[in-house]
Formats: sequence, structure tokens, C-alpha cells
Amino acid sequence: MANYIDISSWNKQIHVHTTGTRQKYILISPDDEKYYFKTSLKKGTKDWKYEFWSEVIASKVGIWLGFNVLEYEVASFDDLIGCISKSIINEDQEEHHDGFRYIIEKFPEFSSNFKKTHSYQKIIGTLKHIDLYHFKKDVIEMIIFDSMIGNTDRHSENWALITVKSDEIKYLTEMLKSIDKLNLFVKLYFDIFLFIKLRLTNKSLKRLIHKKRYIFSPIYDSGSSLGRELNEEKLNILMRDNKGFKSYTDRCYPDIKWETDAGINKLTDFELIKKIKLEEYEIADSVIQRIKKKYSKHKLIDIVNNIDRNIPEKFNNYKIPEIRKQFIIKCIDTKINNLFEIK
Repeated sequence: MANYIDISSWNKQIHVHTTGTRQKYILISPDDEKYYFKTSLKKGTKDWKYEFWSEVIASKVGIWLGFNVLEYEVASFDDLIGCISKSIINEDQEEHHDGFRYIIEKFPEFSSNFKKTHSYQKIIGTLKHIDLYHFKKDVIEMIIFDSMIGNTDRHSENWALITVKSDEIKYLTEMLKSIDKLNLFVKLYFDIFLFIKLRLTNKSLKRLIHKKRYIFSPIYDSGSSLGRELNEEKLNILMRDNKGFKSYTDRCYPDIKWETDAGINKLTDFELIKKIKLEEYEIADSVIQRIKKKYSKHKLIDIVNNIDRNIPEKFNNYKIPEIRKQFIIKCIDTKINNLFEIK
């Protein structure tokens, strides 16, 4: 089940409010930690009252199945209820930069057409460009996680890299810069010493330090999932209509596309994973096999049915209706079992 926190007394550092959409706060907890709070979408005829639950459930399921997912809990600020997450970074030692920033370094044209050209190939090409190709496993994990929950909103600002600014890395970087300025004999002596002691060359040490400067961010902002946009009438129809339910779960088009020399293709989530599996079988299969070992429908039912148990009486109308819980369970279970069938 999710924890419930009343954050009404916390220090509201920033109130970001776009009229008619979502309430978003940055708050400081009593123990001086930064948290992010957001409510569900409400805009015009769109009132996705239970959207924040999609974020919380996705978080709990992801963590249970071994994904590096940011943990979300339920919180209320005065009369508002939503989800809350602790800041991903330690701001004294880390910086958080979304994928868009890195992609345009490699592909400048991306900035003018990012909505249509966000592709797996651009992400991997960007990671190669900045010598962080080893993060391709994290990218594949993220895509597989999104497929389990039907998330379609993993745009280039919804994944990120964390830059580490530790004293150790700073010291090693400055040391290597200083050595590069020395004469050839001293540099040769250092290279011999480095190889004997650490079995590293100057170049490989620089690459190692570079890799230590970056962390692939935990997966965040996964609320565009689990039928958050469906009202109870539509949920009832889909739960009675197996063909309609299958059509809904099959027609899931992630923001991340597949790019070839012929152009950019908008694939369903499972079509995308099939393509990736052909190129990176060992990585994709290892993730799927891990899910298979950990997953049980009984555990999923327990998570979803008890997720809102701690909600206080004043927010009873935000407890998840039974039909929505049953839909979420069926949706995740179906998606996971479909994932197991991918060849």
C-alpha cells in the first residue's frame, strides 16, 4: 500500500500553477529535504481525477519488479491530494538534465521537430556521442517498464542523466589535466605507474572518471498510464468487452519511435520491443526474465487493492473505485504476459 503524508505544514518553496491543468508544488520537509508534489490533470472537459494514482501504482509495481523507478507516495496539501516524490538529486553534489539537452548536442535539428523525431536510435546515438553507451541497458529497461503500464509519454524531457559533482571526481579530473601539461618523460612515467598499479592507461582512466560523473536517472513521471484518461463508464465497457480491451491495450504508441534510413516509424510498445530485442537480445531478454521470476498476479492484486488503504476519510472520494482497480490489474497483468510472449 502507499504511504499517506499530510504536507500542509511543510514549507512551500515554489508554487507552480498552470490554470486549469495541475497544481504543482516544491516543498521542503521538516528534515530539510526537497520534495515535489502534484495533483491530477483537470483541464476543460478533462478531469482525470485518479491520475496521480497511476503514478503511485506504476512506482510500486516498478520497484517490486526490480526497475530503477522513483518512489511516489500519496500526500495532501490542505484540501488538495496528489502524489509526492523526493528530489532525485542531492543538489549540493548533483545536477539533473533531461534527455532533450543531450540529444540536441548530437542532433541540433531535433530542437525544431522533437515531438515527431524522438527515437530509440537518437537516444542511443546521443549516449554513444557522449561516451555513455553503457546506459543503453537503462534505456531498454525504461522502454520495457513503460510497456508494462501502457505509458505513452516518455518524451525527451521525461528521461534524464544525473551529473555527479563529487570532490573525488573533481580532484581526479584536475590531476589528469595537470599531468597532461607536463613533459613527455613525466607523462610516460605516470602511464607506466598507472598500468602497473591499476592495469589502466591514461585514456582508460579518463574514460572511467567520465563514466563515474554520470548516472542514468531513476524513471520518473509515469502517470500517463493505466487508463488514467478513462471514466468509469468507459472502464465498465472495456471490462465487459474482451475485444475492446485487447484493442485498447494493443494500441499503445510510446513517444519513443523507431528510426531507419527510410524514416521514423511510430510503433506500438511491443513492436518497439521486438525491434530492440532483435538488436539487443541479451539485454532485453535478461530484463524480461527478471520480471518473469519476480511477477505474480496475486502480488499485483494485493498492491492495487490495498494501495489506497491509508487515505484519510476526508479524501474518501479519491479512493480508487473497484472497477478502476480491476481494470488496472487486468491491464498490467495482460501487458506483462504479452511481454513474455515476445519472441
